[in-house]
Amino acid sequence: MAASEEEAQMRTISQLSDQAIRHYEGLRKEHEKTKKECKQLKQERDEALKKLEDFERVSHMVLKEVNSMQENLEVEKICRQTVEAMATKVSTFLFSNRQNRSLKRKSMMYLAHLDANVIAEINLNDDTDEENHKERSLEPVTPPTVGLVEDKLESSLEEKKLLAIDLETTRDQLHKTREELLREKHDNTVLIAETLQQKKLLGKYNRVSRYAVEEYEALQADLELEKDLRVEAENFAHKMLVEKKKLKRQSQALMQSVSPSEALDKALKEIAALTHTMETQQLEHQQQLKRLEDELRGSELRKQLAALERKTAVLEEERKDFMEKSSRAETEAKDLRFTVEELQKKLQQVSNPVPAPAPPPPPPPPPPPPPPPPSVSANPLSSLMSLLRKKKGTNCDIPLVERDAAPKDPEKDVRQQAVSEMMERIKKGIQLRPVGQTVNKARPQQRERMPSGSAIQELKGILSTVKRPTPCPSPPARPSSPDAQSELQKVLMKRRGVLETANDNTVSAQPFSSSVLDMTRVKIPPTTSADKSVIKDKTQH
Repeated sequence: MAASEEEAQMRTISQLSDQAIRHYEGLRKEHEKTKKECKQLKQERDEALKKLEDFERVSHMVLKEVNSMQENLEVEKICRQTVEAMATKVSTFLFSNRQNRSLKRKSMMYLAHLDANVIAEINLNDDTDEENHKERSLEPVTPPTVGLVEDKLESSLEEKKLLAIDLETTRDQLHKTREELLREKHDNTVLIAETLQQKKLLGKYNRVSRYAVEEYEALQADLELEKDLRVEAENFAHKMLVEKKKLKRQSQALMQSVSPSEALDKALKEIAALTHTMETQQLEHQQQLKRLEDELRGSELRKQLAALERKTAVLEEERKDFMEKSSRAETEAKDLRFTVEELQKKLQQVSNPVPAPAPPPPPPPPPPPPPPPPSVSANPLSSLMSLLRKKKGTNCDIPLVERDAAPKDPEKDVRQQAVSEMMERIKKGIQLRPVGQTVNKARPQQRERMPSGSAIQELKGILSTVKRPTPCPSPPARPSSPDAQSELQKVLMKRRGVLETANDNTVSAQPFSSSVLDMTRVKIPPTTSADKSVIKDKTQH
């Protein structure tokens, strides 16, 4: 019965999880649809803005044309009014002329009845002269004024067209210059970023080259010291040879001059004195050799210390980078926690569609765990996912639903139990996953064989990471003394043993079976072999 109940509960949980996944996929599809609609609306808005700009431009042009037409109409009105005024003047003048002519004809009829003396006194030429003068003054005025006005109108229209063309060309030029300016700004930003990267790389090169120069100077000083010692030893050996030859010659002369017994006594005494001097000189020579060996060891230890200081500086920079990465990972973990809470709310809404009384507010998220020690680096995202996927064992599984729960609403109890289980696991803390140590075992062995204080090898490493096409071959580093190398190897082997025991003691992570917590799974990019080798090198150093 218990097994059947558990199977039924697992089926209900799987069905609910499938429903939640479908609901999530539907929401994601709706989100994509809304994104597409938003893009289409943006495109339509851009097109509408372009059309608006075109309409504004056309409306401006139409307004300009309307203004020009109004000006032309006003000019035409003025011209028409002047023409009408001139026509009225001409018509009045012609009417007056007709009246004058009729009056003349009538006067001529009456003149026939008058005497010759009265006719002589009347001056008819004055009136005719005045009329001719008025006609001459009125006739040439009207046509030239209209022609001049029309010419001015045409010239103003042509100037207006030219000005409109110039304005459009200037606008196009301004638009082009703006686009060129934006392109230049973008190129400048790209160039600034590249220059910053080059400066950082040059700073690394300068630092490593400085270390290499210091090491080269130390090696050169050791070489000069060894040369001086060799010259002194050769001079000492030459002096000893000369003294030996002198003693041989003296002994031969004494053997020839003195009797054999006396010669033997003298020779024995000289041999004893010579052996005593030789022993004293040998002891002094051994003491000098010991002193020089101690000095050489001290210089090598200093070199090793300097190399270790350089490595510590480089490792400090790397530690800062890893600290920044860990802070980013912590922020991502917080975001994941918020997403988990949102998904829990969605699951509760899906499982409880009927409105229920408001649940108590969820507890605040727990504070982040203390950062791990610098010797072992871990990814908080991977640790979070390992905690979510971890399973303590088949016998120690936490039941999702209590057996004594009420049979009326099992789905609600299942949801609440799952949520409480997940929150308890988040509150208890994060267990860090061990870093895989079986990926690159050949690399640490090679690093152990390499000499410890070699800045030239560091330069080689940086050149290999940058992937230069033709790297300059660096001279081989001078190996350190066997005693120091053996001590360093012992320390490294001890550290390696401690790390292996610590990694063996950690519990391996296992994924969950299909449950509600599958919704919180997030894809984490797998760590590459290069990252693992860098982490192992840091732990060994």
